[in-house]
Amino acid sequence: MDNRFSIFIVTANALPAALAILQETDCELHLKRGIPLPDDLKIRPVYFDTLSDHITSVFGIHRGMIFIMSLGIVVRVLAPHVKSKYSDPAVVTLDESARYAISTLSGHEGGANKLACLVSSITGAEPVITTATESARLYTCGTGCKRGTSCAEIVSAIKKSCDMAGIQSDDIRSLSTAWIKKDEPGIAEAANELGLSLRFIPKSMIEHFYAVNPEMAEKSPFVYEKIGVHGVCEPCALIDGRNAVLILEKTSFGGVTVSIARENLFPFDAKRVEKPKGRVLLLGGTVESVKKAEELKALGVDFLISTATEYGYDLFKERFGESVIIESFQQDSLSSFIERENIETIVDCTHPYALKITETAKTVCRHAGIEYKGMSRVVEESEVAGDHLFYADSFEHMIEIIKSMDVSVILFTTGSGNLEWKKELSELKTYVRVLPYEESIKKCLAAGIGRESIIAMHGPFTKNLNKAIIEQFKIECLVTKLTGKEGGFQDKTDAAVELGIPVVVVKKSG
Repeated sequence: MDNRFSIFIVTANALPAALAILQETDCELHLKRGIPLPDDLKIRPVYFDTLSDHITSVFGIHRGMIFIMSLGIVVRVLAPHVKSKYSDPAVVTLDESARYAISTLSGHEGGANKLACLVSSITGAEPVITTATESARLYTCGTGCKRGTSCAEIVSAIKKSCDMAGIQSDDIRSLSTAWIKKDEPGIAEAANELGLSLRFIPKSMIEHFYAVNPEMAEKSPFVYEKIGVHGVCEPCALIDGRNAVLILEKTSFGGVTVSIARENLFPFDAKRVEKPKGRVLLLGGTVESVKKAEELKALGVDFLISTATEYGYDLFKERFGESVIIESFQQDSLSSFIERENIETIVDCTHPYALKITETAKTVCRHAGIEYKGMSRVVEESEVAGDHLFYADSFEHMIEIIKSMDVSVILFTTGSGNLEWKKELSELKTYVRVLPYEESIKKCLAAGIGRESIIAMHGPFTKNLNKAIIEQFKIECLVTKLTGKEGGFQDKTDAAVELGIPVVVVKKSG
């Protein structure tokens, strides 16, 4: 038995799907005599008169067999030859309209499940996999990566994503990505290492997904400019699942993006739909926390939202009304609050730099015996050229780096939470960009920053807007935190790099 695949068709209606598969694979075409073929077909087909007689002579020659016809025909012609799942060839049945690619024989051990995903990747058919191992897994993983990303990097990103979603990599049923990544070896190797089926979602399916689900996944102008669709990992994860919802939105890990979706299967899975336990306290203030609150609302969960800032309060109040409170919790006040309000789960969507409240929430949950779910964004160091970026482990380290530079005009976009640097850099011209709230302005004035140096603006800040600010104020160095995509990190660094000025990045410290 060799490792090639063979395709079998008995009608001319099956020919378009067969030709599509032939174009993408090294397959052998077997067809009933009399079916007309294109004049420019470059392979030599194998003809037969009766399918059952032909299968008797060729069964087991090739590792895989793809039948483009009804499943009933396939079952009948294969029945006399089936012996063992460990020795039988992988068999996939595809209907003539390419709606379903059914893993028919030797699904797990023989590779028919993977073959069904391959056929799906080429034709857009939905892979039908019924083996117990795969069917019990309810999660699909969508991923994207930069060209040449290694298997190790992709596997690491997927495992980190699983940790964030509160699942194991063994809970994932399949890995999916866009059609354009079909020749990316790192993704194929990662799927193999994790023991996952790999599905490449055709461009037409991603386009259709966004057309009928305009609000279900993030739209990226950058991705659209590069490959002609609005996104990869989120739509792929959702398309690959059935009745799926995102449990982990697009998350970046260097050059890899990952999303995870969970299938809600009715009625057998009805009791397993993952809702937070009891009444929920959502610790928020970030853009991601708005999405999480919308999700809780859609699930009918009883929840309250707390935020420590006016910005967070304004962000929530219009959407969620009386569910919103403004509070800077300490351990005692948080313990009292959860007892008074009968909180059974805390969902933490605070800023990744808000280390104190995160640790406080974990401690309180542990002592109270209630569930803690961490949903804070993961931030990674930018891949912008190192000649322009300087990473500081702390604000003190940031001051040292700036003093070593030949710069005199600096823009700080690190917020109003820590302005101690002003004393050390008083001899330099410094501008501060903060939110337009009275509290933020007062903190700046108290730190000795004049009103003429305060840029009070509300985001989002695009790359072009960042460039305009840098040019307007003749900025020679930009200071930012490592805040991730949602915090506008890439738009700030891209703007600075294009204008040729250095960026000092203050990393999260313990």
